[in-house]
Amino acid sequence: MNTCVGTPYRFAGLSALAAVIVGCHGTLIDRTDRDVYDLLSQRQQAALGETSNVDIGNERGNVSGASEMYSFTPHVITPEIPDEFRSSRETAVSEAANSEEEGDVGDRPFAPEAVLSPSIFADADLRDVRVFSLHDALMYATQHARALQDAKEELYLAALDLTLERHLWTPQFVASMKAQGDFADAGGLHDYDRALTATSDFSVSQRLPYGGEISAQIVSALVRDLEDHVTSGESGDLILKADIPLLRGAGRSAYETRYSAERELIYAVRLYERFRRSFLVDVAGRLFTLQQSKAAIDNTYTAYRSRIRDWEKADFINRVGQSRDVFEAPRAKASLRQAEAALVSTKERYATALDRFKIFIGMPVSELLDVVDQHADEASRRLDDLLPVVQVSTAVETALRSRLDLLNSVDLLDDSRRGVLVARNRILPDLDVTAGFNFDSDPERLNSASYNPERASWHGGLELSLDDRKSERNAYRAALIGLRRAQRNHQELIDNVRADVRRALRRITEKDNLRRIQSLNVEENELRLEAARAQFDLGKRTNQDVVDAENDLLAARNEYATAVAEYRNAILQFRLDTGTLRVTADGRWDESGAGALSGQE
Repeated sequence: MNTCVGTPYRFAGLSALAAVIVGCHGTLIDRTDRDVYDLLSQRQQAALGETSNVDIGNERGNVSGASEMYSFTPHVITPEIPDEFRSSRETAVSEAANSEEEGDVGDRPFAPEAVLSPSIFADADLRDVRVFSLHDALMYATQHARALQDAKEELYLAALDLTLERHLWTPQFVASMKAQGDFADAGGLHDYDRALTATSDFSVSQRLPYGGEISAQIVSALVRDLEDHVTSGESGDLILKADIPLLRGAGRSAYETRYSAERELIYAVRLYERFRRSFLVDVAGRLFTLQQSKAAIDNTYTAYRSRIRDWEKADFINRVGQSRDVFEAPRAKASLRQAEAALVSTKERYATALDRFKIFIGMPVSELLDVVDQHADEASRRLDDLLPVVQVSTAVETALRSRLDLLNSVDLLDDSRRGVLVARNRILPDLDVTAGFNFDSDPERLNSASYNPERASWHGGLELSLDDRKSERNAYRAALIGLRRAQRNHQELIDNVRADVRRALRRITEKDNLRRIQSLNVEENELRLEAARAQFDLGKRTNQDVVDAENDLLAARNEYATAVAEYRNAILQFRLDTGTLRVTADGRWDESGAGALSGQE
């Protein structure tokens, strides 16, 4: 009965203990996040002159230990197939026969409107569809994209490494306490000697920026007889030590890990920002492609509706016996079938591309998504504002000053030079100065803190040693090779940046010209189609001439949509290649510096 009464209290106590432990974990995580975010904000401001949101999200450290985690054979699959997948050939043949009895499918001029409609969504789903403009896509990707979250976490980890490196250059405290019971049976007697020995050790050490370390240590010991409850001994030591290198490991080489860690975070900040800009340009490019695909559906649907009218007209003329060509109606019907197939395939490709786009921006695939029409997306149409009038030389010079990856390459050259100096330092002999002071407590007094100045001792020394340095010699030569390689890589990157900018400018000109050409091509093919239909109505042309004109118009409209998408993407790529693209925290292009490259041709 008492056990039953006590059980709830024990469970309550365990629950309270678990809550305290979880709370401690949460506090540690919060404190770590605060240190990292403060550091990142400082380094972003130092490296970029601005800050961006790098919050990786809240974490409480609650990880449950599911039994599946400890199974030697987890998630066993069975060979059974769901009943829904068990269909026989006889059933399929029977269903096909029933459908043929309802009507002659072969005589239907086109498939049901649910399949051959200008939308990939059923009417019942339209109210649940999210329609994204360029800005909507960028904002959603900024908040949910997995690749961007991975990049944020990589930046977080780089800052986490620096917090540890900074901590290692602060005073390091170590405290320990040890208690030990001693029991002795002398001469086989059962009257044991019982004693307790307790030792405490507290030390603090500090690494020096130019090499070496200083430390202080306090050691206390206590011996107590447990049988008579008498303290038989208590002592203490205060130890001060210094170890200073004069050759190998001395100077700025000793601070190399700190230099590297500080600079690595700057590189990580730049890499993250360049990735963020590149990623959002990629999002925009994929959205432009979706808008192009959606325009292709509209163009194909328009052509499909025209083919229906052409077939109906050709069929009517054939039925009344006024057709001069017996192949007129069959040819029109075949052309209609081709339009049907093209529309079905175009819609499938668009739906698949939408699913891939959802995955890319971090949206659940089950959500219904559509994009704003190419001509109706105000954010996309305003990209011309990001295109400055600029000379090639000005664009190249700006890119050489602004490209974040190129800035990293410049600084990595300095890292390689510094690496050579560090490797050269490690070839030097070991010449170290050591010094120490030791204060003992008074043995006549049972007080571990009663240090006796008369019992102080000190020591000092100078140690010189030189062992085999072949590995250090090889490392030095490798560092020189690494420096030359870094110089070549940097020069190659400069040339690539120049080539990227020159190509980006040429692509803008090319895509702009193609956009204008395809626009004129659309107008000319529209006029040609009108003329072909007029001539067909007068009996001067065959239906084949109308079909050819419609095919050419469909191709021209699709090529125009492609040219528009590629032109808009070329503008963003140019701003990215010159290092002048700025993206706000919510995923908008920062147009405040749109004229930063402006110049005269």
